[in-house]
Amino acid sequence: MKDDGKRKKNAHGPTVNALKRAKFEAKQKRRRQAQAQSNNGDGDGAHQQNGCWFTKNREEYATLITKADVLKIKQLRINMQAESGATNDVGEERLLQIASWIEPFFDLKRKEQLLSSHCSEEKVERLFIAEGTETVRLLVQRCSDDSSSEDDINGAVASPPPVRMHSILCKRNTFFEAPVRLIDDVEKRISNKQCPFNVIIGNEDAISEIIGFNIARGALACGVVPTYFQTNGCKWLTQTIQQKTHVRLLALDAISDTANLGSIIRTAAALSIDAIVLSDDSCDAYYRQAVRVSMGHVINVPTLRVSDWKKGIDSDDVSQQSESGGLVEFVSWLRVQMKVQCLAAVVDDENDSDTEKDDTQPPLITLESLMHGRNDPSLGSWCCVLGNEGNGIRPEVIAVCDNRIKIGMAKDVDSLSVPVAAAILMHGLSLEGDRMKQTS
Repeated sequence: MKDDGKRKKNAHGPTVNALKRAKFEAKQKRRRQAQAQSNNGDGDGAHQQNGCWFTKNREEYATLITKADVLKIKQLRINMQAESGATNDVGEERLLQIASWIEPFFDLKRKEQLLSSHCSEEKVERLFIAEGTETVRLLVQRCSDDSSSEDDINGAVASPPPVRMHSILCKRNTFFEAPVRLIDDVEKRISNKQCPFNVIIGNEDAISEIIGFNIARGALACGVVPTYFQTNGCKWLTQTIQQKTHVRLLALDAISDTANLGSIIRTAAALSIDAIVLSDDSCDAYYRQAVRVSMGHVINVPTLRVSDWKKGIDSDDVSQQSESGGLVEFVSWLRVQMKVQCLAAVVDDENDSDTEKDDTQPPLITLESLMHGRNDPSLGSWCCVLGNEGNGIRPEVIAVCDNRIKIGMAKDVDSLSVPVAAAILMHGLSLEGDRMKQTS
């Protein structure tokens, strides 16, 4: 090959690293200069960079905040607790208002996974925290305009009620600059000069001071955990099953890993699962990690506990057993009364002699045989039951299912993680359900 003098030289590691470092330091210098101009209010450019144009005349729901403001708020809270009295200082009153907006975000790692907020003398609301720009964007887009919306769902089959937002906390560049520009989504939610949630915009130092650790994500949000399915879950689920030709459900037995639950919820949203039912001893879908891993799709997939379902069932129709987290009663109700085919996901070997001797266990099928139409009856409405990675599904829950179902795998692989297995099963069952729907 002829050398034309244009052949690239091999990259020199130290030189490349030095160039990257210089580029990073120059960027940081520009940011510090812009921040200094912003704080000094020098000129229209600083005014625009600072974001004052957005918060002007919107003090009822929006504010800019600095680290100095956060430190003042923390000290003011200490003073107020010590003195147990109100303040007449206008500046302090404004800081206290902002303090109520950012209260759910304070010291996140030290707080319980689920927060509480007293919105009235009697009512206590559960709050959740969401992290990440796209998660916050989804919440902003889907949040409710009316605090009473959860009780006003009309129609027999409804989508999950809109989540109510408390506030969003984000960096200035995340809010104002491309490619994220959360301001575009927030502006669409402003009506009659009112916003359904509070907007707090700050620099990285301010947000880190609030949450108690260095922030890696550009935005956080605080919302109110929906209660609709806690009080109307049984009625909604019954009407959904009765009115939809092919219903897709998941039942999770003692899932304790919040990351696994969040991953399952995200996949369930992608594959149009109608609802997820959790045993009473499963973790909460609105834990911070579960919400984060689900990318906010926890608000798109109706999620209820067995205890919520039981509220709408005649006590004479179900037993009071609780050792199985309530799933025995729920799965039995699905099979007998709702005519939903229930499949227990297992890793049993078809040639396992112990399994063959156990007459209490339902027949074992593979996902592949089901998808190729080698099983009878054909798949209609279905519920796939999955257990945790350590113990799987409890035997008494498996016993009340129509079939056990396993994923065909190589001989040297005995199992998959719960989120991966759930994704494969949901996809395969959904494809088979769609095929049966087209041929029926």
